[in-house]
Amino acid sequence: MPALPPTHTPNLPQLAVTARRTVTLFGAPAELVLLPQRANRQDTPGAARPPFAPCRAKAIVAGEALWQADGLVATPNRFPFLREQLLLWPTEPLRDPSLRLWQVAHAWVERTGGVGLLNNIGSAASIARAHVHLGQEQGTFLTLLPRRRWEAAIDLPVGVTATAADLPFCLLALDGPAERRAEAVWRLAEQRLTPAWNVVVEPQTTWVMPRSAERAAGFLAAVGAAEVWGRWCFTDEAEWQAASAEGVAGALVGVGC
Repeated sequence: MPALPPTHTPNLPQLAVTARRTVTLFGAPAELVLLPQRANRQDTPGAARPPFAPCRAKAIVAGEALWQADGLVATPNRFPFLREQLLLWPTEPLRDPSLRLWQVAHAWVERTGGVGLLNNIGSAASIARAHVHLGQEQGTFLTLLPRRRWEAAIDLPVGVTATAADLPFCLLALDGPAERRAEAVWRLAEQRLTPAWNVVVEPQTTWVMPRSAERAAGFLAAVGAAEVWGRWCFTDEAEWQAASAEGVAGALVGVGC
């Protein structure tokens, strides 16, 4: 078992949901949450974001570390969208997680029963260095989706099986032991033919969504792993009030493959 970041870390920024409501997407419940403080993030996806900017990861890792081992660092998330949320980073500048980062993220989720969420540039990340969001919450949206056979040829470790959510876009479900799923995601990063993807790590299943776009009609922000997991994060109250199940479902279809 690799060394793991702490659980129940005191003094983490608190998840402050101003309002929330539930909608049904593809037959499963998802939630729309209003988090106005997240409007203060820098370099969020959009037309105004420049093609290059100094990466803030180096300063965050150096100045905010709560835990460090084996070339990895855990820091708080200043703008949380999960309870007791940590960010897991490599100490070296990488755009895709290393095998060790995936192993630690999967082991942490297995130990806590929580969730790990990955965005990258092109799928809602505001910082280019690889990082996984860790939170001590369980979702129901993905687990309630119907599945179908996965037909495409991919290279997976022994002990990992792949099915697909029965949806009008590609959302792959990997089942098997946590350490094998970590290796599977690491392998799939090299097999991925899209620039970006989202990954959701749950205690029993790892979900992979390759991306064709970062934003789509129906949701003004970039669709990220939180939304794939079933939590749609809004910073504007008027947009939150106007959001519909049809609109956010269309946004998932619009950014998927």
